[in-house]
Amino acid sequence: MERSQDRQQENQALTHYDDLGLSAGASEEEIREAYLNLVRLLHPDMQNAPSLKRFADFQMKRVSRAYAVLSDRERRRRYDAELAHGGGDPDTPGALKRRAGRWRARALITIGWLICAFAGVIGIGWYVSQQSVASRDAEQLPPAASAATTADTTRVAAAGPGGQPANPAATGAGDRQADPDPARAEIAAASTARDRALERTIHQAKELDFLSSLILAAPPRPPANASRFSGVWVLPAPKVEAPVSAFTPESIDLIVSGQTGRIQGRYRAIYPGMGATEPPMVRFYFEGTCDNEIANASWSSDDGSKGEIQLKLASDNALQLVWSVTDAANQTGPATGTVALVRKRGN
Repeated sequence: MERSQDRQQENQALTHYDDLGLSAGASEEEIREAYLNLVRLLHPDMQNAPSLKRFADFQMKRVSRAYAVLSDRERRRRYDAELAHGGGDPDTPGALKRRAGRWRARALITIGWLICAFAGVIGIGWYVSQQSVASRDAEQLPPAASAATTADTTRVAAAGPGGQPANPAATGAGDRQADPDPARAEIAAASTARDRALERTIHQAKELDFLSSLILAAPPRPPANASRFSGVWVLPAPKVEAPVSAFTPESIDLIVSGQTGRIQGRYRAIYPGMGATEPPMVRFYFEGTCDNEIANASWSSDDGSKGEIQLKLASDNALQLVWSVTDAANQTGPATGTVALVRKRGN
């Protein structure tokens, strides 16, 4: 029992800063560098044993989740506020579940008060109507049958919920107040779907414009201020036949265009199917900055996923590429990749 409690306290004490090996005051550049170093260290291709591959994949998910929070200024601010109050990541499933539970509890309490208020109004109305009927009967002394009919009619009109509603408009308004969540959920879902569709359209337009400009441009020579990264990069021919792995791509093509200080391009990698009908494929468009030997960029894919990519030149004809996912969205393929590429001949 004591061991399980200690283990639980230790897991609760770990923060996103601990996952990246940083202090809470780390700068954005320190966070990026720590993340890229861990991606290189924990990539599944760097492990030989299957158990180590699974462990590395699990740790990569923790590191990617930590970087997704700490690299976003607003999410990091909320996360630091939660830590200051003794909480955890406000975007974790547990925190979201707790917030949803609190909202449900508040909604139920509000609905309960509305029901009590409605019942109180009905009770007061019924009591007043009964007193009015008794007063009229005492003053006018109508015939018994007429008095009974009048009293029954008054009771039915006052009772409302027992038979026909006394005020259908008010009842409909109460129903709308009691159950606002479905409408809000539909609006939120429609807004999210619209934003996703807009992001896909923008991404596809950028990628199409990029590829079209390369196809339609005159082929001869690159401009004088062209980046050293510009060109088409592919996997080198293997010297030794390597075993097939779901983490090792079968083919890669990287198309890069850029000028001094800026870079953009398209990355595509096809992985072994391993029995699947269609082989998994990672494809995204990226934009970022570069110096003489290193380029850092953010990428987005048409399935809504986003991430980071770094290119490092080993020579004029060889580079190392590291990419990772920060927002998986609908992506189902690998979450990270590290490859060495060579410039395609004729570029």
